[in-house]
Amino acid sequence: MKLGNERLFQNRLGLIRGARVGLVTNASGVDSRLVHTADRLHEYPDVTLAALFGPEHGLWASAPDGARVDTAHDSRYNIPVYSLYGQTRGPTDAMLKNIDVMLFDIQDVGVRFYTFISTMARTMVACADHDIPFVVLDRPNPIGGQILEGPLLDSAFQSFVGLYPILLRHGLTVGELARLFNAEYGLNTD
Repeated sequence: MKLGNERLFQNRLGLIRGARVGLVTNASGVDSRLVHTADRLHEYPDVTLAALFGPEHGLWASAPDGARVDTAHDSRYNIPVYSLYGQTRGPTDAMLKNIDVMLFDIQDVGVRFYTFISTMARTMVACADHDIPFVVLDRPNPIGGQILEGPLLDSAFQSFVGLYPILLRHGLTVGELARLFNAEYGLNTD
């Protein structure tokens, strides 16, 4: 099995070559050698890592549950680190103005109430509004895809810990969820 970030650099570079890339990620965005995707993008000569976007807990997963995370500047890469769990829960027009392609590289845990999949969905909507292609660097569902269980979300209780009516233990990868959200909920994301 190859992780999505490894496949990107092995045989899918055409998706990002010559582009200004935004990366939604956190500390889990590493390859099988534990090299972070941001480092790989920063070092790659034909790609411009233009901005990082951090979900709940922040870019390096240091903020506690539910704590607001502020936008910052990363001195290592000399780019902005936009918070998607602070003043906004999705990218704004200003955050996207220098982005040609958006990548998503976060390890999900396989349950509906983790906010990483809501961050992904809100980012997909913003990218659709700006005609920015959205690429999921997929990862396996750590609790597997064979067992589906728990209630389907009642739309009356929709929130950031449950945007769409999916099962509590949905059995999908983030890539499969992105395809589901796009097809079933009309996100119209490329």
